[in-house]
Amino acid sequence: MAEIKDMYKLGQSQTGSIAEIGQEIRIDLQLEDSVAIDTGTVFGKVLDGNGDPISGATIKITDTDYNPLYHAFTDSNGDYTINNVAAGKQYLIFAVKNEYNLTAGTQFIIQANQQIERNFVMTPDTNAANLVAGEIFNEAGEKLEGAIVRLYDNYNEEPVLLKETHTNQFGQYAFFDVPQGMYLITSSLLGYKTAESSFVLYDPEKVININLTMVEDPISKQGTISGIIKDKDGIPIEGAYVILFEVITDEQGNETLNPIRKTATNAEGLYLFEQVPQGNYKIKANKLKNAV
Repeated sequence: MAEIKDMYKLGQSQTGSIAEIGQEIRIDLQLEDSVAIDTGTVFGKVLDGNGDPISGATIKITDTDYNPLYHAFTDSNGDYTINNVAAGKQYLIFAVKNEYNLTAGTQFIIQANQQIERNFVMTPDTNAANLVAGEIFNEAGEKLEGAIVRLYDNYNEEPVLLKETHTNQFGQYAFFDVPQGMYLITSSLLGYKTAESSFVLYDPEKVININLTMVEDPISKQGTISGIIKDKDGIPIEGAYVILFEVITDEQGNETLNPIRKTATNAEGLYLFEQVPQGNYKIKANKLKNAV
């Protein structure tokens, strides 16, 4: 027997009122076509290789260009039903669940009032492995780009480096295919102290989230200033004294030079000031005539 369906959506009129004795009123109602009148139903069951039902699997129906159109989830018995699938079109159908391989069913064209059965047998994803991922923050909660994140095997007394990556512009990192074991994860970035965390992966096929917060390091945040001192012929000058000045600019734009450090050049005319705080600087240099 064909399934009996409503031809129209159940309609409801506006309110009409009879306020006077013997009053006659008119209430019209325009019905809309039922979305189910030209549709069919897809149903089925999802089992594993042992014939046991798989609950919570997603059944996805798409068009032939893989655009998603309908979906449903299997119940505790592995059953699913998708109603109101538009008739007269060609469809693809898939079953998917975490830790199982994506499984494709037979494509179909459904007719009005037709019921199509599509069953699936899903196989475990043997390539599934742990994913360790997370985000790197500073103390203000801002995500840090370019941090070096390292994953160490922490089973032995001395950790062994296994993998290394960098955070993206969103402060995110990820390590794929991490087997079960004991691990140490660290993050380092210029201007910050190294952050680390230890963890254990007990079960396979898990997604582990490890976030790290990095504390500013006053010493490593400082920079260096270096250069070469040469004479008019471009020959490096050995033994020249070099003075480092901090440039202080007032509200009117006037500069004041405040001497803060001094050093001397080596045989290649090279000078170097390390651990210099953020700021504006100039150098002055000369050499005494009687200097050796």
